[in-house]
Amino acid sequence: MSGQPDYYLDITGLEQEADAEQIRRAGGGQQRRWIGVHFECCDVYTRIYRNQSAIAYEGRCPRCLMRVRVSIGPGGTDNRFFVAY
Repeated sequence: MSGQPDYYLDITGLEQEADAEQIRRAGGGQQRRWIGVHFECCDVYTRIYRNQSAIAYEGRCPRCLMRVRVSIGPGGTDNRFFVAY
């Protein structure tokens, strides 16, 4: 036995994933803005994300799919967590 394997496994993309992970950890990756919402309809919590036009946070209850939309406007709020009834 030579101590070396008789096969080689090349997994494409691992280097790219590692590079993306390093960028994210360094803070260079783009992070999506979100707010936390507690949906009282089904007693679940989830994040909802800002839409592409950056005028509102939009999402759905993960169980019953009730829609919620929180508008972004001047003078807004610093709150990050909300309750949807």
